[in-house]
Amino acid sequence: MSAAANQHWPQPGLKTAAGTHYLLKGPKDGRIVLCIHGIGAYSACFDKLAAALVNEGYQVLQYDLMGRGWSDAATDNVHYDGAGHVDQLHQLLTDLKLHDQPKDIIAHSMGGALAALYLDAHPSTHPSKLVLLSPAGLMKPGLIKPLRALSCMHGLIKEVLKSGQEGAWKQVFVVKKGDNFEAMMQMQRDQLHNNPHSFDAFFQSALHFPLYGIDEQASRVGKLPLSTLIMWGKQDQAVPMKPSLSRWEQHFAQSVQTEVWDKAGHGFFLEQPERAAASIIAFLKPTA
Repeated sequence: MSAAANQHWPQPGLKTAAGTHYLLKGPKDGRIVLCIHGIGAYSACFDKLAAALVNEGYQVLQYDLMGRGWSDAATDNVHYDGAGHVDQLHQLLTDLKLHDQPKDIIAHSMGGALAALYLDAHPSTHPSKLVLLSPAGLMKPGLIKPLRALSCMHGLIKEVLKSGQEGAWKQVFVVKKGDNFEAMMQMQRDQLHNNPHSFDAFFQSALHFPLYGIDEQASRVGKLPLSTLIMWGKQDQAVPMKPSLSRWEQHFAQSVQTEVWDKAGHGFFLEQPERAAASIIAFLKPTA
């Protein structure tokens, strides 16, 4: 479904024929870094990190998952599953003629699980470096499993969750004040108020996307010749560090680095963007 133009929330990038909104920033000869956001966010969450990467000479591709940001919504709710999101990313890279280009990937939350699913489906296009920020995919099912089972109550549950969005966003930060916190809250309000499909895209992804149980795919990706940095906020409530981090480490044991931040939550890279950018850039730089 096509997203209508909104003069109060102008589209910052371009849109493919398939309806995916994207921004490609930086020098055309720079190494490509693909950024994949999480379940309820959109491309803007990577703006500060993208600016730091561009300043280092990288070419950064940010895009909006279907139904979020300025991307069109899926034509059918079942397309919010893993395969639908993988297809969207593959089509985007194909349309931009970047599918076979050398690239690195930075992915947050659900985006981390999507990165693993994409690399498992297209192993020949693996990056040399992968940065996973509090990745979903190997978490405990928690309330997700019963949510999916209660199909007769999805309408009611959806309305209750939507009314509690402000509270949910606040849980992304540990320190709930300051410029970075206020910027994140406004970013999320802008999306909710201006994109009528964004919450439904979040909810349908919670119902259909494999937020847990991708052990087989993660195991295969972990055997690819790539270097991986996994970063986590110790106080993450959305995708708790335990037991997820140890599961990712087991699957990526051959070439993984980990960085755990104390007094930081699910949005640690938004809480402390300069620190996150410094760690990621240091990891991405070619080794002598």
